[in-house]
Amino acid sequence: MTTESTSPTENDKASDQPIVTCGFAEAWVGKCKNAKPCEEHADMKCVSCGEPATKTCDSTGQFVCGAPLCDECEHSIYPDGTNGGIGFNAQSCPEITKSHVKATEQKFKPWYTREN
Repeated sequence: MTTESTSPTENDKASDQPIVTCGFAEAWVGKCKNAKPCEEHADMKCVSCGEPATKTCDSTGQFVCGAPLCDECEHSIYPDGTNGGIGFNAQSCPEITKSHVKATEQKFKPWYTREN
């Protein structure tokens, strides 16, 4: 008479471990579900500061910006309080700023937070 083993095998233990996903946030799409490290996002750098990117820029106009950014950087706010438009209505970036900056370095406030 044989008895079955009730102790978990190595394969069972491995399957019990949670799969760590990439988590890179694709603008207007969602988080990457590829296993970490993800080849698609592993080498992406922030266009503003050069740190590892964790997301793509979600600012919109006719299109989604989509530039790779870290958690500290964002799309620049233009003097009129908008993102400058993206696509057919795009404005040239003012000489006083770059298209993406650290959130703490924004020169202008968004139009919806201004008091007139």
